[in-house]
Amino acid sequence: MGGVFVNYRTGDGDWAAALIARELAAKFGREKVFYASKSIQVGEDFTTRILQGLRQCAILLVVIGPQWLTKTDRQGARRLDSPEDWVRREIIEAFRTGLRVIPVFLDSTDVINESDLPDDLASLARCQYLRLHHRNDDRDVARLLEEVGTILDGTVPSEDVVPWLKKALADPGQSASVRAAFDAATTKALDALTDSRYPVTMSDLAEEDIPAALEARLVSYADDLAPLLKLVAAGVTFGDDELWSRALTRVLNRPTKRSIRFNEPWVAASAYPALLLLYATGVAAMASGRGGVVYRALTDVKVQASGDTALRALALRHVVDPKLAESFPSARGLPHRHVLSTHIRLCLRTAFEDISDDRDYEAAFQDFEYLRSLLELNDTAFTSLGEFAFHLAENRTTVHERMKTQLTADSALLASGAFGGVVNNVTAARRELESAVQGRYSR
Repeated sequence: MGGVFVNYRTGDGDWAAALIARELAAKFGREKVFYASKSIQVGEDFTTRILQGLRQCAILLVVIGPQWLTKTDRQGARRLDSPEDWVRREIIEAFRTGLRVIPVFLDSTDVINESDLPDDLASLARCQYLRLHHRNDDRDVARLLEEVGTILDGTVPSEDVVPWLKKALADPGQSASVRAAFDAATTKALDALTDSRYPVTMSDLAEEDIPAALEARLVSYADDLAPLLKLVAAGVTFGDDELWSRALTRVLNRPTKRSIRFNEPWVAASAYPALLLLYATGVAAMASGRGGVVYRALTDVKVQASGDTALRALALRHVVDPKLAESFPSARGLPHRHVLSTHIRLCLRTAFEDISDDRDYEAAFQDFEYLRSLLELNDTAFTSLGEFAFHLAENRTTVHERMKTQLTADSALLASGAFGGVVNNVTAARRELESAVQGRYSR
């Protein structure tokens, strides 16, 4: 279960924020509630604790009273317009990291419009809200606790996830249940990916033992993400256009410790859960003929700390050193350039077992890696490639032919902005890919 962050403006509904925080703590436990005046200890870095608190939560409650929009600073400027305003910063960060944002309007406070807000807060006006009246606080708080509990504890129904999700995505009335299932699965995965469980330093490990230990860690990551991977694979296959992005954003931006030794393989491997989600999204998108989703996943989802896109941050070589992967026990003599690719393909197969057969799955996997490599080469001078490249060199795949229809000037993929919408850029990337394949696999 994730947590709840209570966002409020001092001097505007403090009573409600305190009441909500107290009732949430009584219902779900104090450790599941972030309320600044109680959660930040004396001497702690305020900024760091706020951001840590946000990233450990699944929900942001925005308490909005009658002065929330108009409250000004000492110079008479509206606080909400200041980039340094913490109410504003917390909401923006919550949207960026994929939290469920729920406005809670106090008493008769008017609902806000997009035009009332700075551009980067406009999404708040589109969020479904709750109300809390001081005269009916027992009833309204009870409803708030029920809604929060549904989100935090929401799980996929006991029947198999694939038929349930396929049916639910086709029913607008089930949108809240679907969203709750995705949020709960994401939160459960994040709860498992702790620094204590996956330390970023392993100084007592002999160098020759690192490959086996690292591969075991990757397998453990996959096990922890298994329910979420299955949800994402099915969701993208059956038409979800939002929830995969929320899940990938939250996992990619989960807080992790950093090692002083920047070449620690454990630090790099901490991105592996996000890489698995990216692949689950991409393979499902290619299987359902939706290359535009691949482009969005690679370029719209970003690392908040650096601004890097998933395309750059989750290149295979950035997650596991190919030379290190070559020594994985399962490598069995595979060329080091695609050991990790093979590992991911095998790890993800169970997420697609009720969606596609082996042949279709492997074709979609190749199509995704092929498209990802072209997009990498259009963006940078290097691509990690994958096992598909070896099959290309051996003339054992028809991925070139399969992808032609998705890479034309009038294709949906280019219309979505991939390759700048210019087919000549596709041609140039293909030439770079052919050169890279020949250079690395020619005999």
